[in-house]
Amino acid sequence: MIDKTEKNRLLRLRAKMNKKRPQFKRENYFRLKRIQTSWRRPKGIDSKMRHQLRGKRKNVQTGYRGPKEVRGLHPSGKEIVSIYNPQDLDNVNNETQIGQIGSSVGSRKRINILNKADDLNIHIINPQVRRIEAFDDDLSLEVDDEFELLDEDLDLVEDEDLNLVEDEEMELND
Repeated sequence: MIDKTEKNRLLRLRAKMNKKRPQFKRENYFRLKRIQTSWRRPKGIDSKMRHQLRGKRKNVQTGYRGPKEVRGLHPSGKEIVSIYNPQDLDNVNNETQIGQIGSSVGSRKRINILNKADDLNIHIINPQVRRIEAFDDDLSLEVDDEFELLDEDLDLVEDEDLNLVEDEEMELND
């Protein structure tokens, strides 16, 4: 295992390399809508990108990789551990590891995980809780009552009155 100062140096180096690393996108992705941007190696016999001609996009090569000792680590230098239920937090060491809640975890279990992580002093990368739409029957009744009051307060204009107003406007325009 590497010491802390060396790890910090490598993390800074990785961040610097990430800034210079090009975005590897598929050849001619901008010409056809059906071609996605995700990387695919160019294989055509006349492909300018495969021949690495000047002015064309860069190809994926091993030289663009980050330092091996810090590869896959969070920018804080801690290892990322996936968490799918509150029991997974028992295996997390808060000094060397950091938690990331799985994308398939629902809101209720996510709240339980966050509460337990707070008790164990474990940092979670993605603590966002999706909003739960709670339906309250009492609230809906109050809203309906207000609408009934509004209907009673309004003086509704009948269709005949509207027709008369339209006829008068047409006569004025002529």
